[in-house]
Amino acid sequence: MQNGLLLIDSLNLIRRLHAALDSETDDVRRIERTQSLCIDALAKLVHQFEPKYMAIVFDSPAKTWRHEMFPEYKLGRPPMDDSLLDAMASFAEVFRFNGWPCLRLQGWEADDLIATLAYKASQHDIASMIVSTDKGYTQLLQYPHILQYDYFAKLGYDAFWVEQKYGVKPQQLPDYWALVGDTTNHIPGVKGVGPKSSVEILQGKQSLEDVFADLTDYPAKYQKLLQGQLEHCQFARAMVTLKLDVEIGIRLSQLERKGSHH
Repeated sequence: MQNGLLLIDSLNLIRRLHAALDSETDDVRRIERTQSLCIDALAKLVHQFEPKYMAIVFDSPAKTWRHEMFPEYKLGRPPMDDSLLDAMASFAEVFRFNGWPCLRLQGWEADDLIATLAYKASQHDIASMIVSTDKGYTQLLQYPHILQYDYFAKLGYDAFWVEQKYGVKPQQLPDYWALVGDTTNHIPGVKGVGPKSSVEILQGKQSLEDVFADLTDYPAKYQKLLQGQLEHCQFARAMVTLKLDVEIGIRLSQLERKGSHH
């Protein structure tokens, strides 16, 4: 990944590593061990991808636009451990100490920041590697130079992977999730429509609007399920679509990794 940008979904990494240490009963010790596992993981990733630029992106604790639009957003997701939440600033400190740039922006989730950075880099022909197990990022694989990597499964995702897994192209994923629902974030889809039906419904269509323009194209069972659902689908799609235009206010050069000069 010559001159590339490594983007780390920090909470995704930290929570997974913290969860794996559930046998450690001492909170302070557990945080310390999580931090050292994170440092190991990040050092491996930096060594593996040799990025010129990097950002370890944190979520803002404040409510985001998704919560404004949909108060039930992420409801039912287990809340983060208090001790872990309180330690977030110290995680960023430890990472910065290692020369790894960290980023957090008030009122924004990490996924929108990561999406914006990857998309901007893509427009300048700079390769991005997004490290997260969160499938929401796979919609970005429609753009050139963006890939995703699951550190835990040691698995890379690209546009071909998306089609194999979901049966739709990456750019159709927000439409697909609008129909199926996004359970991890508590966003309901269309009642009675599952993954297979969604793929059939989107077959040969450009967008949800295209689907709903003429429901008589479909067999009666789909017509019945989809009737009157356009607005809900558009709302769900807006919720799962990552923002590509967040005003982050930093230049790529500010994300240069310390010690990346060879």
